[in-house]
Amino acid sequence: MKFRTDLNGLRAIALIAVVLFHFNPSIAPGGFAGVDIFFVISGFLMTGIIFKGLNTNSLNLAEFYLCRANRIIPPLALLCFTLLLFGWFLLPPMDYVNLGMHAASSVSFLSNITYFYEADYFDAGAYEKWLLHTWSLSVEWQFYIIYPIILLFLKRYFSLESLKRLLILGTVVGFIFCTIATDLWPTFAYFSLPTRAWEMLLGGVAYFYPLKLNENQKRVLEAIGMTLMLLSFTFTSKMTPWPGYVACVPVFGTYFILLSNRETSLLTNNRIFQTLGKWSYSIYLWHWPIAVYGSYFQIDNWMPIGLILSVVFGGISFYLVESNQLKQRKHTLIFTLITVLAFVGFYKSIPAMLYHISGMPKYIIEANLNQSDKGELFTWQMMDQLKKNKLDNTKINVMFIGDSQSADFVNVINEKISVIDNDRVNFMAQKISAKCGVFYHLPNPLNALYDRINLSENIGEKRLLKCAARIRKITADNRLLNADYIFIAMNWRNWSLNYNIQAVKAIKQKNPKVKIIIIGNKGMARALPILMLNAFDNQQEVSELVFESLPAVNIKNNTFFRDNQKSDYQFINMTYAFCPIKKCNVVDKNGLPFFYDEVHTTKQGAMYLSDRLRPLLPAPFY
Repeated sequence: MKFRTDLNGLRAIALIAVVLFHFNPSIAPGGFAGVDIFFVISGFLMTGIIFKGLNTNSLNLAEFYLCRANRIIPPLALLCFTLLLFGWFLLPPMDYVNLGMHAASSVSFLSNITYFYEADYFDAGAYEKWLLHTWSLSVEWQFYIIYPIILLFLKRYFSLESLKRLLILGTVVGFIFCTIATDLWPTFAYFSLPTRAWEMLLGGVAYFYPLKLNENQKRVLEAIGMTLMLLSFTFTSKMTPWPGYVACVPVFGTYFILLSNRETSLLTNNRIFQTLGKWSYSIYLWHWPIAVYGSYFQIDNWMPIGLILSVVFGGISFYLVESNQLKQRKHTLIFTLITVLAFVGFYKSIPAMLYHISGMPKYIIEANLNQSDKGELFTWQMMDQLKKNKLDNTKINVMFIGDSQSADFVNVINEKISVIDNDRVNFMAQKISAKCGVFYHLPNPLNALYDRINLSENIGEKRLLKCAARIRKITADNRLLNADYIFIAMNWRNWSLNYNIQAVKAIKQKNPKVKIIIIGNKGMARALPILMLNAFDNQQEVSELVFESLPAVNIKNNTFFRDNQKSDYQFINMTYAFCPIKKCNVVDKNGLPFFYDEVHTTKQGAMYLSDRLRPLLPAPFY
């Protein structure tokens, strides 16, 4: 395609927004929208290339894929190799394992799927993931693979003019799905191709349906587009549900600038933006690991240094690697296959290397490899089955209310007596997010409490509305009025404790016979598998190290609930259950951990608690 300077300038704008957001979100709180701009540009360029091939019956899929790989993979492979080389000397063993996994998923263009299963893009732990930014490359590469195949298939049945109309239809349907998915499955929506494809398809629409405008009209359209993009960088933030309908702002801003086609505009065609646009891919690759380095090692005033290093390393990568592409396609194919196999093979070999080189016990390695959200399947499996259970007047009715801490407690009960289809006890459940803080709506407005702590700023307006809906549902649940026992377990917040005590009293007034049991906070400051590793490195007992890392907030909450028991509820101190005397029982006799992260118990942890807590639980259960 003919080189367009305005596209190069757009790349620079998108790059600046993303880089500023990653180094200092307060400067460009919505700078992550720069990725959406990149998607529109990619859709515009790829549509042009593919349809020219379709129009002349000369589209060669292998040639198309290898051409993309030739530009994308070598700079990415260099980055991953460099990180793995220096990471071996700089990172703790388990962080290095994660880096190896992320490098393998990045070069195989599956990193968006990997990060979807790990955490939200905006989580605090993002700055421990050196290749998090490659999720967008994976989305683009998946689009490159699927898009031409679909078009080649449709060309058998439709004319090129009909395909253009289908592109518009696909854009509209994709946008509708994106909006729905952002509301229902926000993490999936952020990382997945199906919710991002409409942005790239809109770029294709811009290619097919250009506007004939005079120079003044072009200026106006460019100004509108530029304004929309700047508004998205300024007035959206990580609290904004994304991509969702709000993504229309930067996406259509980019669309308008593509339509204006002002290659002589100083806004996009200036020396700085043209240079940054030319280096944009390499700078994008290097800037995030550089930002992570400053955060990971807590270096003060890192931003100006990091910005300079990003441009320098990006420029070096551009001239040494990106500009020196492989000349023959077969060399590109061989390089691509070797790169993917090498990084995947290296990742698979890291645990064995750690075992043989460091002498680290295998159970510590396994514990760290199995942490993060893999344990969620165990955490929720029982509680999720209890949500729809109704009252049964022929049995003892037991209600569990809470977040994942409540799900943990269900697993503890289930170790001694089955919570599913029990002959004597009918178990039921209601889920509420820990971020909501409270589980019940008192007559006095809950809004006053939320306003006082400014909760909407912390969790976002949309999530706050979901909290309100869940709290109303629990409050109106008739099962609370007839339950014999209610267990309430949450990751308790200090600001909510008084309110929750009043909620317990309110339930007790409506159902005087009910016995209410509050389950206290448990857990530690860092994930147990990491503390096991630290204890091994320091030649220290893990039980002592965990005791030293008990969060002060847990001690405070436990004291509050203990001192306010009176006759309204029974309190179970979970911290004491694990840590009776200046040590914490957190591994079994085989060294297997009782927690798979900071606060959620493993199967072994549930078994331990089921024995430890049995004297405190209602005798009729047994």
